Amino acid sequence: MLTSCSNLPAPPASLAQAWGEQKTFHYQGIKINYYEAGGGRPLVLIHGFAACAYTWRLLGPELARDFRVFTLDLKGCGLSDKPEDGRYAVSDQAEMVAAFLRDRGLRNTVLVGNSMGGGVALLTYFLLRPEDPGRVTGLVLVDSAGYPQKLPWFIRLARVPLLNTLGAAVLSPRFATTLVLRKCYYYKEKITQEMIDTYAYYGSLPGAVAALKETARQIVPGEIESLVARYKTIRVPTLIIWGEEDKVVPVENARKFNRDIPDSQLVIFPRCGHLPQEEEPRETRRLIVEFAK
Repeated sequence: MLTSCSNLPAPPASLAQAWGEQKTFHYQGIKINYYEAGGGRPLVLIHGFAACAYTWRLLGPELARDFRVFTLDLKGCGLSDKPEDGRYAVSDQAEMVAAFLRDRGLRNTVLVGNSMGGGVALLTYFLLRPEDPGRVTGLVLVDSAGYPQKLPWFIRLARVPLLNTLGAAVLSPRFATTLVLRKCYYYKEKITQEMIDTYAYYGSLPGAVAALKETARQIVPGEIESLVARYKTIRVPTLIIWGEEDKVVPVENARKFNRDIPDSQLVIFPRCGHLPQEEEPRETRRLIVEFAK
């Protein structure tokens, strides 16, 4: 969320990603924070822009009953390192995820990505497919980025240096987080103060704002048209989950994915926004379990 550094207290343990074992993956001298639980087929859950592993808190424990579940804090997010190296493109994150899968020896993996995390999942698949096709054998795209579109206001704001600086000076972390969550949720009453405090905390950690700005600046791949053309070459089963009332990534993009990816199925939730894993966790879990089994 668009927040400035603040002396926010650490979130209570009950609000953090406390259900899995917290671990660290060392990638090119950078510490990537992640959580692991369960056993069986690997599921790697990848969050979106300005979020962190916390977004999967309602899915992880249940999915871990049937699968080996990993939830990552992408580089610059959550409790992962936030280096000032300028490498925050979606492709940079995908290279990290691909290295994570190799390092952990994961095969027959399902990548589950929400929003920007869906774009990361797609690029990870393309990175691994030529030489190591057995590494990723399923994709779940949840309100995923992947087609040219008008960027939401909070990403546009983060891309403009002056506006971003003014916004960070004027908006408190909690207020800015509230605005972004209200953009992402259809049922605004489902947004709790605990959620606001937790997301605001992670977004206020040292280096988080700089990483967020760099991510926003690089969020649109330069080769987006050629990337879209490659969707027709995807050769793994793909589940597409979408909120019909998504105001961040339009629902028409869900239908485009379903049209372009050969072995894909589409489920659209009515009266749901950009974060089905938070607004409709029970049904989202059920669909992923059925798909991954």
